[in-house]
Amino acid sequence: MQNEKLVSDITGVILAGGSSKRMGVNKSLLKIDDLTLIEKVNEIMTQVFDKVIISTNEPASYEFIKTEKVTDVIKGFGPLSGIHSSLQYVGTKKIFIVSADMPFLIPPMLKYLIDIQTKESIVLPKAEFCIQYLCGIYSKDILPLAERILMDNQEAAANNKNIKKSAVSLWNFAERVGAEIVDVKDKVFYMKDVFFSVNTPEDWEYAKERII
Repeated sequence: MQNEKLVSDITGVILAGGSSKRMGVNKSLLKIDDLTLIEKVNEIMTQVFDKVIISTNEPASYEFIKTEKVTDVIKGFGPLSGIHSSLQYVGTKKIFIVSADMPFLIPPMLKYLIDIQTKESIVLPKAEFCIQYLCGIYSKDILPLAERILMDNQEAAANNKNIKKSAVSLWNFAERVGAEIVDVKDKVFYMKDVFFSVNTPEDWEYAKERII
C-alpha cells in the first residue's frame, strides 16, 4: 500500500500496557514464525495508518519496533491512562486504539470504522452482543473528562482510598461520554475471531494453530 493511501488524520495506537497476569509472561512478546504478537498487530496497523505509535510504560521492551513509544502521564489506571496519554501526545484529533494481543484484526474492519459518520467522540465495534472497547476510535474531545477521572482516582489512591475498577473502566467511560456502537457481525469482512485476544496459555495455543 502506498503512503498516500494511508490514513493520516487518525493516529494508530497499539496499547501494550497489560499486566499479562493470566499468561505469566509479557504476551505481546510471544513469537509466532519469528514475529512477536505485537509485531503482527503493528503490521496490520501500518497497512492502514500513516503513523502508528505504541502506548507502553515499558518502552525498552519494544525497542525492536522502530516507532514512537508513549508512556502514561497518569499511571496505574489501565487502558484509560494509555488513551489519555496518547491523545495528549499525537498531533491528530483522533486515535484508533487496538490491543497488542489481537492478532486476527484485519484492515477492512479498521477502515470500515474509520468511514463511519458520527458526531460521537468514540466509535466502537460490536459483534455477538459484545462491544469491543479496546478496538476503536477515540477523539481528543474526551480529554477533559478522562483527565478529571484519572486525576480524581490518582488523588484517591494517594489518600489510601479503595479504587473501584469500574471507575476507570472503558465501558463506564464510554457510557458517560456516549459512543457510536457499530454492529459489524453481518459485514462481509467479519469473521468470528477478528476480535480474539490472547490472554491465557490456552488462547496462545489456539492463536498459533489459527495463524499457522
